[in-house]
Amino acid sequence: MDDRRAQTLSRAAAEAVLTVPGVACLRPGLRSLLRAPGALPLTVHDPATPGGAVLITWGSGGTVTGLPIDVVVRAQHQAARTARAVRAVAAEAASAPPEAVRVNVTGIV
Repeated sequence: MDDRRAQTLSRAAAEAVLTVPGVACLRPGLRSLLRAPGALPLTVHDPATPGGAVLITWGSGGTVTGLPIDVVVRAQHQAARTARAVRAVAAEAASAPPEAVRVNVTGIV
């Protein structure tokens, strides 16, 4: 799939996720970092580069079939509720089916 399209959708999903109440930042877990060597984690201060925190998997026909997102949740917010909200906004931003989005809470601050 086109790298430019993947970057555009990753960025759109990352920016949308950062607007969700309870999301402190995007931060890839170890598994995501191993899949994206050299990637820097995306923080609230650097929303332009999703790094390994938002990875898109393409299916046949150019559809998004996988969209794992690694987030850090603020302690005063319920992690499960925040993850559901992240899933919804990321699916919409990346034009992906909600079942393609997998949210990993990699930390709580």
